[in-house]
Amino acid sequence: TGKIKVAMIDELKVNSMKLLHLKGKRIVLAKTEEGFVAFDDRCPHKGGSLAGGSIMCGTVQCPWHGSQFKVTDGSVTAGPAKEKIDVYNVMVQGNEVYLDASNVQFD
Repeated sequence: TGKIKVAMIDELKVNSMKLLHLKGKRIVLAKTEEGFVAFDDRCPHKGGSLAGGSIMCGTVQCPWHGSQFKVTDGSVTAGPAKEKIDVYNVMVQGNEVYLDASNVQFD
């Protein structure tokens, strides 16, 4: 599917998130100290929306039960979640932010 434009470079402040609705899939775009990242919105524990949680120091926390995930690789840094979240490649070109949709499993 190639790349999808998802934001302008100045749209997000550091440690803020934006929920994207792409072809029936909910993906969170976030800006960390290192740059932009994208990951699944659904917490694998009970399905909480990660976009409704908080992000700090490259870690997103689910608002429901406090599970934490590293946004660079999706790994669990704190439970109760046991499985990692999917993360996606993000590219910045000029003033625009793109999601690499080639490895996204759309519904």
